[in-house]
Amino acid sequence: MAQTFRNVYFLVILRGIDILFCTWIWRNYDITISSMCGLELRRPLPKLWARWLGAFLNWLQPGHCESAIIADQARCQAALVILSG
Repeated sequence: MAQTFRNVYFLVILRGIDILFCTWIWRNYDITISSMCGLELRRPLPKLWARWLGAFLNWLQPGHCESAIIADQARCQAALVILSG
């Protein structure tokens, strides 16, 4: 399984903070704000906040929101492997 996220300590802390804020805002844990934005952008008529945030994030890194969804899926698969023993 190819890992699309890095486990550098600093990035793990930042990702944890990102997930914490997403949990507070949307009450969905283990998902990043970028993924929530990407999921909203997949809708036929995305909300304004997602269009603005998605435009900014995708300007910083092309394909950022879709990459975040893929990374969150890979992180969940890695957790399943650990939990399966």
